[in-house]
Amino acid sequence: MTAYRRACARQFCAGPYVVADKSIVVVAPDHGLRRSLAFALEVEGYSTESYDALWKAEGSSTASLCTIVDDEILKSEAQAARILQDSGSRIILLVDGMSAFREHAGTIILTKPISGSDLLGVVNGLAAVAR
Repeated sequence: MTAYRRACARQFCAGPYVVADKSIVVVAPDHGLRRSLAFALEVEGYSTESYDALWKAEGSSTASLCTIVDDEILKSEAQAARILQDSGSRIILLVDGMSAFREHAGTIILTKPISGSDLLGVVNGLAAVAR
């Protein structure tokens, strides 16, 4: 499974994306999840920006390495799925397995509960290919 995620990261990095730095945007309605993800990423040397709503993160997402989105956003924001599909940035979507969101170009799906090593494997893969 890890090899598959690395291959997906390489594929998505080959797309028409511009990576400004090692900044990662985290979007989740749950404050604890946002802090946990941000902490795990910051320990690995990534800077993070955290938001509780997708519309608040739109400006930051385009200049970041990737945007990590909890699928709870899809349930709470009516236009979230459209915003994700039209964003043009790399998305790591954390799903509970019951999400109605369909995978599309530029999206890597991780099923919750996620391990820190799985998340960091995908992020590190995106960063390595983006260099």
